[in-house]
Amino acid sequence: MRPILFEVFGVAIPSYFTLLTGGFLLCLLLAYRDAPRLGLDPEDVLDLGLWVLLAGLFGARLLHVVADGFFMDYVHLCTDPLQVDVPSFIHVPCAVDGDCVAAQAGALCDPAAGRCHPARDCFAWLKFWQGGLAFFGGLLAALAVGLRFMARRGMARARVLDLGGFAVPLALGVGRVGCFLAGCCFGQPTAGPFGVVFDGAVRALGPNATCPPGWDRVATVAGDAICAVGRPAVLEQAEQGLLHAGAHGSLPVHPTQLYEAALALALFVGVYALRRRLVGRAFWVFAAGYGAGRFAIELLRADDRGLWLGGALSTSQLIAVPVVAYALYRLARPAADVPPVKGP
Repeated sequence: MRPILFEVFGVAIPSYFTLLTGGFLLCLLLAYRDAPRLGLDPEDVLDLGLWVLLAGLFGARLLHVVADGFFMDYVHLCTDPLQVDVPSFIHVPCAVDGDCVAAQAGALCDPAAGRCHPARDCFAWLKFWQGGLAFFGGLLAALAVGLRFMARRGMARARVLDLGGFAVPLALGVGRVGCFLAGCCFGQPTAGPFGVVFDGAVRALGPNATCPPGWDRVATVAGDAICAVGRPAVLEQAEQGLLHAGAHGSLPVHPTQLYEAALALALFVGVYALRRRLVGRAFWVFAAGYGAGRFAIELLRADDRGLWLGGALSTSQLIAVPVVAYALYRLARPAADVPPVKGP
């Protein structure tokens, strides 16, 4: 995999955030070009795009923080970092904070346990470029802000939503390719033909129950501890006891990131090709198709993404159900009364 796409003057540029941003700019370009045909001012579309981008990033990050199981870690990073256990820091012995800094294992030493912890950071929950975005949170926030912006500018809501019907899945599809390169959002082990192996390694604990620099000390479900390094799939499988000392790479897993990318790009192609026939309906076709497809793909996911109702549904599945229901409701109604489309 390639979590870092490239470096500029020594600054690492992450694959996920780069492709996510690139996909958004590409979809904004298509929306800008198609706006006159729909009787929309292209400049209004660009302004709307900026507000939607900011709202989408904030909403996606907020849902991740609240619903994906990391809320208290973000709270403790601000209030008491010694309560936050980073797997690659916690096994590093220390006597003073400088020992942790020298070992590149955080910045704080727990004086009682003699172990390293991360530095205090009250803004970690806002750092979306470091990973941790939940799409449905971004979609709902972008819709709320977008609808408000359209009302203020007097933009035809149905027309703008028609643009979103093909623009949103394009950005999402490109972004999910970046997710695959980063190794997040991975699937369950599979023996099928589409299985992919993520890079990493597992080894036994070293002297004094330590791991090599940069490796995670992982507590397994059997109550043991082991050292692991690599993509999230390797760390998760080591924790579940599926990988043992000496393993190189994960077990083959479903590339659920690519499944979702294929779903989103197929919706983009379909909606874009039929956009003149889907007047007032394009966005709801996307919402229904994506919500149903995402619900199914979630059944193959294996990463930690927040579970509800006793583990029956993930966060995305819980949100997908009302999204699909409302989209089908809108599709069952007569198309909105909107200005006629210009051009052929």
